Amino acid sequence: MGRSVMPCFRRRSFLADDADAVDDDSSAFCASLADGLRRLEESLAKDSISLKWSAEVMSLLKKMQAELLAVVKKSKLPITYGAEEDWFDQYMQETAALLDFCNMFKSAISGFNRYCMIVDLAIQILTKDAPGLIDIGEFEFERLERATGKVLDAKAVRETLGLADTITEWGNKKDEKGIAVVMLAAKTTMLVMSLLLFSALVSPISIDVGGAGINCSPPELKPCLEALLSISDKFRERFQEADTEFGSVLFEHKVMVEAARELKGQAVEAAGVERLKASSAELKRGVEVFEAMVDEVFGEVVRGRNEMLGVFRDGALGLGS
Repeated sequence: MGRSVMPCFRRRSFLADDADAVDDDSSAFCASLADGLRRLEESLAKDSISLKWSAEVMSLLKKMQAELLAVVKKSKLPITYGAEEDWFDQYMQETAALLDFCNMFKSAISGFNRYCMIVDLAIQILTKDAPGLIDIGEFEFERLERATGKVLDAKAVRETLGLADTITEWGNKKDEKGIAVVMLAAKTTMLVMSLLLFSALVSPISIDVGGAGINCSPPELKPCLEALLSISDKFRERFQEADTEFGSVLFEHKVMVEAARELKGQAVEAAGVERLKASSAELKRGVEVFEAMVDEVFGEVVRGRNEMLGVFRDGALGLGS
């Protein structure tokens, strides 16, 4: 049984009957994020778990980080220089966790690239040799190894899940409450979507995206949490439908495995090799697109962190002057 990653605000100022809890910028951020999540849900409802969908997830996370940075910069809220946690600490925690996930996804991409090289080598040998002389069963390229997931799972996921316990409210002003809601939306979205990709790309994990937190959330946040819950449910359905025998639930990998299975136990024919070659090319394209989006998210997060560290530095220098 996985643990819930839906945190819940308990202060009365964030209850649903407080209609004037947050500012317009924070409401717009939540509305934009909810709209993007609904599009991801619609995409997953139509298709299988794929590298294409994974790239769409990363695109949403990039957009979310850019909008998050814009909101926190516009708010011009002061930073607490001391032991008390504030919006700056929340921002740095969320972005650090997302960088960790990007690094894990890059590791998974390296595994895909090695896998594609093995497939290409097999295709070259199959193309050179006379039909029937090579048994496709000799090539163990059906299995996409994800052994690194067992190493990465324990540390990174445990630490990231801890973020759900650190989301707190601070301040009583509308803009302060708004930033708290924005940080909750960003952290929860980053956590849920990254863990879903982790399950698809690195190592299957059991995460309970319980709906209990929705009832005690600010009204601006409810559409985001509802969309995350729907995506998680649909992802679980797709995961259960997929063939995990060969270590991956990705559609592109499934197509390649099917092409390889058609060649097993048969004389290798040109048509079969061409199908395998086409499926390999499709997997490569998917990996390239996904890797490009991971790089873009990483760059966006680093840019935001550098800007916020500049704000922190300027504030600290101002205190000392």
